[in-house]
Order: sequence, then C-alpha cells, then structure tokens
Amino acid sequence: MSSDSLTVSNYCACFIDLLGQKNALKGQSVMPELNDDQKKAEFQSMVMKSVGAITRLQHHADFFRKASGETKSRRSELSPADQLLYDEMSAPKAKQQRWSDGLVFYQSLNTKTAQCPMSSVLDIFMLSGSLCMFGLVDKQPIRGAVETSWGVELHENELYGAVVANSYVLESAVAQYPRIVIGEHTMNYLRAHLEHTPDHTDKLGIYNRNLAVTCLNMTAVDQDGHDILNYLGVEFKNSVFREESKSLYDDAYAFICGQYELHKANKNSKLAQRYTWLKGYFHQHRDIHV
Repeated sequence: MSSDSLTVSNYCACFIDLLGQKNALKGQSVMPELNDDQKKAEFQSMVMKSVGAITRLQHHADFFRKASGETKSRRSELSPADQLLYDEMSAPKAKQQRWSDGLVFYQSLNTKTAQCPMSSVLDIFMLSGSLCMFGLVDKQPIRGAVETSWGVELHENELYGAVVANSYVLESAVAQYPRIVIGEHTMNYLRAHLEHTPDHTDKLGIYNRNLAVTCLNMTAVDQDGHDILNYLGVEFKNSVFREESKSLYDDAYAFICGQYELHKANKNSKLAQRYTWLKGYFHQHRDIHV
C-alpha cells in the first residue's frame, strides 16, 4: 500500500470502554468440564456476566447509530436546490469499530466529502452521551473520550492514526469513571468555528457555526478541570432525551447511589470517591429532569 493510495484527513472519534470487565473475568482460564446440567448452567451464567454486557453495549450502539441515521424530515417537500443544501448539512451515519470490550465511533471531518463537519461532531456527541446514560440505567456503566486528530481508514471500519491513539489515552488515563471526556483538540476545533462569522449568504457556514455553538453548549468542566460531555445539561436533554429524561435520570441515579453504598461498605475508597463525584454531577442537574 503506497502513501498515495491513502486518504488521510481529520476525524472526530469517541473511544468507549465497558467498565467492570476485569472483575468479571478475574481468575478465569480454560473451560471446565461441562459434564452435567448444573456445571453448564454455572458456566453459562459466568460467561454472560461479561459477554452479555458487551452484547448489550453493542446492541445499544447499533440502535443509536441507526436512529441517528434515520431522517424524519420533510425533505421531499423542499425545492431541488434546498434538497441539495439539506443533504450538504446532514452528516453520514457514524462508523463503528469494535474493540474487545469497547467501541470506537468515528466520523471523517474531510470537508471535501462532508460539507458540514459540525454535523459529524454533534452526531458523535449524541451517540456517546446516550450510551453513557443508558449504561447507568442498565447497570452496565461505560466511560469514554472524544478527540479530534488525523486518521486514515486502512480498511472499511478500521481506523488508524493519531485520533485513535489520542482518544484511547484520554479514555484510559483520564476518564476514570462513568463520563465522556472531551479532548483539548476537539474543544479547540469547536472554538475555531466561532472565530469567523460567515456572510449571511453562506448558509452552510452559518449552520456549521450554529452547530459548533450547540456542541460547546453540550460540554462542561468537571471537578478535576477536564472538559466533559454534559449529557445531563439542558442542551443535551432538549436535543436527545426530551420527555424520557426524568425516567432515565431516576433509574441512573438509583444505580449510582447503590454503587456508592456498595463501594463504601467494601471500603473501596477509590471507587466510592468516583461515584461521589458522579452523585454530585447528577444532583447538580436534578432540577433539569424533574
């Protein structure tokens, strides 16, 4: 493969990791002898503690990717010129790369193929935030990180490059507990779209800038100073969860409180502290979801 055959461009990617898998697989090795029904049932139950969680994460990811790609619009009623503009404003469905007990969502920001790259960033934000909330609701929490850097698809659904490395480092070294960290390059990329005000005739430029504002409104600064996806904020609620927000919030918060009490009782100060932070984040946004 020559360098001339590779299409290198900027990508926005989110690295998602399913938490708790090390404990679920701890102490396991080769399969036991399954010579009676009880042993089979015990082994299958053990397998499903890890494999079942991964398949549920993959199922949710497929569901949200499909939902984000479905267009519920009146496009057919637009003029041919406006239909073209509408298509240029729309983002393709995010691609997905499965990664052991995690996932990578990614979108190309190449303006030659994506006239409105902010649509792609917003799509990644909504996908990852939805997975974070539903992970808590399902008692299978995740953590993740969104970053923007150069990348290249070596094969279909096989992304390589700085964007994978940077998002992985953020997820593994910074995210730490159920949250989505937003990387410095992504924040700078979003802010750069606010530095120039497009001419009133530049509809795509105006739309891009407005979506950059929306994305920035979906972020917040966490207690440790890192930028995070504010999936409990007003912007995210109005754009994604809407009328489901209260029931999702209540179920997620109940799980968080249970985890805090569990880790406190087990004297696991590290995890108890992390769920204390998460409780604080939910408590701070309680009034938005009543």
